[in-house]
Amino acid sequence: MKGLSVEKAFHTVTEAFQNCLKRFPVTVAFIFAFTAYLIHLTSISWTGEERLLFITGYYLSVGILLSLTLHLWSEEVKSRMWKTGIQLAAHALLIADAFLLYRYLGTESSWIEIGIAHTAAILTIGLSTFFLSFLREKNDIASWNFALNAVSSFAVTQIIGLILWAGISLLLFSLHQLFDIHFSGKCYAYIYYLCSITLALILFLGLLPQGEDKHNREPHSSEFLNGIIHYLFLPLTAGYLTVLYMYAARILVSWELPTGWVSWLIVALMTVCIAIQFGLYPARLENNKRFDNWIARWMPVLILPLLLLMTIGIVRRFNDYGITVNRLYLATLNGWFYFVCIGLFAIKARRINWIPISFAIIFLLTSALPVNYAGITKNVILNEIKAEMQRSCRTKAPLSLQQYEEWMYSLPKKQAIRINSKFRYLNSWFGTESVTHLIDRNVTYNLYSVAADIETNAAPAGTDSGKVTYSGAIDSQTNISVPKGYTRFITIPSDGISSRFLTIPRQYLENGILPVSLDTRTDNLNDSAYIELSTLEMLEKNSKHGHIPPTSFRCNSPKNLFMLTAFDIHYEKNSDEDVRMSIKGYLFKK
Repeated sequence: MKGLSVEKAFHTVTEAFQNCLKRFPVTVAFIFAFTAYLIHLTSISWTGEERLLFITGYYLSVGILLSLTLHLWSEEVKSRMWKTGIQLAAHALLIADAFLLYRYLGTESSWIEIGIAHTAAILTIGLSTFFLSFLREKNDIASWNFALNAVSSFAVTQIIGLILWAGISLLLFSLHQLFDIHFSGKCYAYIYYLCSITLALILFLGLLPQGEDKHNREPHSSEFLNGIIHYLFLPLTAGYLTVLYMYAARILVSWELPTGWVSWLIVALMTVCIAIQFGLYPARLENNKRFDNWIARWMPVLILPLLLLMTIGIVRRFNDYGITVNRLYLATLNGWFYFVCIGLFAIKARRINWIPISFAIIFLLTSALPVNYAGITKNVILNEIKAEMQRSCRTKAPLSLQQYEEWMYSLPKKQAIRINSKFRYLNSWFGTESVTHLIDRNVTYNLYSVAADIETNAAPAGTDSGKVTYSGAIDSQTNISVPKGYTRFITIPSDGISSRFLTIPRQYLENGILPVSLDTRTDNLNDSAYIELSTLEMLEKNSKHGHIPPTSFRCNSPKNLFMLTAFDIHYEKNSDEDVRMSIKGYLFKK
């Protein structure tokens, strides 16, 4: 029996390999190319353009997904010319997109708009894998069975790949431990690529159902899944409904508006509701139980009144704080929830594939078109700022830091905070290039400190002779050379925070050297950079358009060197308050 089992398993694996080569030749080619790309990337020290590396990886990885969904779709099309033309056109679009991304990466534009658009497009391609081949089906059982099989096969093959990689890695490590045969860390990476990407994906492709198995129209309900839904998810949904209806009753009695948090609770409720619809679908068609059918149709009706709470909360956020990318998408999600609930009730939940398909289409339309939510948000906020500048700012743009602060303090406090927050939003979401035609680049490094000064009613620079402010940053195109003798570096701040103010005791102003903690350690010593105040003053004085050269400072450890790339420092001459300072740079280590 064991021999038969091993022989059958070997036959299954061999058949899977042969099947995927015949059925998905383009996908297999992309998988091999992507593996070769990863191996080459690991084996060399790339000195060329980083954007070329990124675009190559993007093209090959998306090509795997695109070719897979096209192969699956072409199996349903009889016309050879039609399916060949569509596949060639789709791959041509992917190549054109890669070239456009390559050119876009050469600019200083923000990645938000194009990043969201590509996320929506890749999500649409991924979902089409499960649904595109089943649009002509009378119900959604065939696609449900195919999706379940595909997801489970992918999980199993990934586990197989990881186990094989771990086993081979342990064998190589044992050779090192027992026979002193050394293998570099890159060798383990190569094995991971071959096991978890090449082998696992090819096995996955070979296990995908085809022919009659692909269009399996027999509903197969799982007792385990039904138990999870009936005894875990349905009680959870009842809890959400109870809490939200109690909250709705409370705000009706007190006649107040709902808080913004209610939107996220309703998003969670709808997520659970949609999960229940998909989980119950095969059981409903197989067993046709009245309770399951009642839940599928009437649960959305119970949620409908609560969606009004979400709508009111979103409208309130728009009125109070204005437009943002997140709020536009949340408002669209709210509208889609109405569509889903009404649709499920109207068709008695007989079909469910339209739910993720409609989500992908709406996400794609609001993100990938030339007129999209990110672009709309940026233009609306810029127009609001420009209108306020025309109304109340007498200085011609772009404003210097002093001019900007004077303008802020000429406005009412609430208005100043609102305009400054809009600048900060544009700067953080769309990059400094989105606002540098209105304010100097060095102002963008001080937007948070201006906000703090406004909120604490501090006087602006230039109106108080005791206030000292220095700031500057290197140009984004500056080449930074690694100092001789140093082999590695750490980005400061090391936690990914783009700007963070530190407090330095005022006593260090007397000798003019500020010890700035870098939040790292070397040889059990806390790393600190010793920054001369006179150097900062000289850097700002000699800066061109706010740009400074990279500047090195000694550190607490003799093995380290800190290279400053941006700084912002504030203190009062005639005050006992501590110094507030933010820095960015690189900590080089020997």
